[in-house]
Amino acid sequence: MSLLEEWLGDCRTQSTRHIYMTGMRLFLEWYQKPLETFLGLEPKDLRHVALRFQNEALNGWVPPWRKEKLSQNTVLAVLTALGSFCSHNDKVLRLRGKRAHILIDLSSHVFSTQDLVKMFGVARIEQKAILSTFCSLGWEVQALLQLKRAYVESLIYRAREQRQEYVYFIHQRGKTGAVRLGVLNPLAIEWVGEWLKTGWHGERLFSYTTKEGLNGMLKHLARDAHVTVTGRVHTHLLRKWVMSGLSRAGFNEFQIKFVVGKTIPLSDMTYLQTLQQEVEERYPKAFMEQLDISGRKVVAGLSGEDRELLAVLKDPDFRKGLLEYVKKKAGL
Repeated sequence: MSLLEEWLGDCRTQSTRHIYMTGMRLFLEWYQKPLETFLGLEPKDLRHVALRFQNEALNGWVPPWRKEKLSQNTVLAVLTALGSFCSHNDKVLRLRGKRAHILIDLSSHVFSTQDLVKMFGVARIEQKAILSTFCSLGWEVQALLQLKRAYVESLIYRAREQRQEYVYFIHQRGKTGAVRLGVLNPLAIEWVGEWLKTGWHGERLFSYTTKEGLNGMLKHLARDAHVTVTGRVHTHLLRKWVMSGLSRAGFNEFQIKFVVGKTIPLSDMTYLQTLQQEVEERYPKAFMEQLDISGRKVVAGLSGEDRELLAVLKDPDFRKGLLEYVKKKAGL
């Protein structure tokens, strides 16, 4: 077994192995020497090589199989992989604050509730189920894609059998091992139920299989809903929207982390039970005030005439509906 295989074998998750392998591939393309040569260096030389890679990568070095140069965050990921590899082999890679800084993504669109209401309004059944589930759980996209149809179906069936509006279940995040509280609100339960009625029998809950597919779905929905986009659109923005909504609803830091699956330092399970009780008490109000993307709150505040017009606009056969509305108003 090679040094690389032995190190990757100790990584706990497949996603970590993939990220580390990609990082080492980039480094070896640049280094052009065996890893054994790198490990044989003295600590100061290890540091010098790593920082030289960082400098050249940030200043335009591109491997032959890529078209664009490495981003600053990708370079940092390579250095993280190198540090883990060295540590596994009883070496220390000390960069002493010389690593580049993580770049915060300021170029992405920030979804408003109004954006999501518009997108939900033009979405098809499965897309409504996905949007409502995203905006209920607040999970990362891979966890959403890995939800099992049979398991979620059983949760919804039990909730309806016991006449529960909300579903709460314990889940463990694959990437970090963090324990979190999965929450399905009434909107998610409604539309996942509608999606399952269509006869979908795949092993996973949704037919989408990749992050890229869901990113494309969001972009198309934003375009079809005539949302004015101010930056990049991708699935992680929904996770941010949920965390922001929970914060506005009065959730504290640990309650938010427990819902979305960020690591919480814990000494025992007692605190998790307390957190679960707190979330279950607060979440219904948070859904009604911050996380409901159905647009029902907006409709509830409309006049009778405006509701009639809204119904016309939502008619699948728009032209026919509009003509009938005009005829009625004109007394024809």
